[in-house]
Amino acid sequence: MDLEKTLDALNQNILCNHITVSYHGNFFHNHDGYELFLLLNGDLNYYIERIGMHLERGHLVLIKAYDFHRREIVSGNSYERIVINIKDSYIEKLSSEKTDLSACFRNLFENKSYLLKLNEQQITEYTLSAQRLSQELESSEYGSDILADTFIKQILVMVNRISEKKNHIGIVNIMPSLVSNTIAYIEQHISEKITLDVLSDSFHHNGTYISRCFKKITGISLQQYIIRKRITLAKRYLFEGYSPYDACILAGFNDYSNFSRTFKQQVGISPKRFQTQNTPGQIAI
Repeated sequence: MDLEKTLDALNQNILCNHITVSYHGNFFHNHDGYELFLLLNGDLNYYIERIGMHLERGHLVLIKAYDFHRREIVSGNSYERIVINIKDSYIEKLSSEKTDLSACFRNLFENKSYLLKLNEQQITEYTLSAQRLSQELESSEYGSDILADTFIKQILVMVNRISEKKNHIGIVNIMPSLVSNTIAYIEQHISEKITLDVLSDSFHHNGTYISRCFKKITGISLQQYIIRKRITLAKRYLFEGYSPYDACILAGFNDYSNFSRTFKQQVGISPKRFQTQNTPGQIAI
């Protein structure tokens, strides 16, 4: 299973942590829920699927469930951030008939932007609410679950109000076009056989060069990315009710035993068990 925390693996609907990170980079990974990433201090590049962006203090990144993303330090030795992960099904549960708390994510993605800009007052308010949320998530005191819901609602209402005021940041894409185009090709041909020779013919570059450029940006090899992408797709098919065998074929795996083994290595449970535990509309897993 990936070292990155996932909501499914931890049997939680919300994760929240505020830390200073001292390692320079991680690898392309994804989560089974939305992510809110607020940079408080540091010089950071952030990559999401085919987009790369430079972050400054107060930049809030909103990431969809299953979107692959990675961050890397540009200068200095550390950065300070607040990360909140929340299942989309849980946001739906917290929303009301009048207030859709997931609107901020949808609005940004429709505008092809992942970024909001918070001013200093908003940074302070967001940080305090996140700290209280984290405390209640870790607490076993009476009413901690209710207070945790209160604080995540405060945060999501705040983010939606900022989004409504069009505090979107225009993105200058810093991801090299070769890497971006490679990711797009994999996305479009994920159910087909993808080799370095195929990519070389498509982009008129040496396969080794493509592989090296890809890993420099994503932190993982092309083969690792393709496998993770296919596992992610298989999870979606399983969630939608396809049989494990059909999910295997539709996601680009030709051998079921290999698919089942790889799925368990990546996710921690078998495809069948994943499907059993993740029926549509289920909140706590």
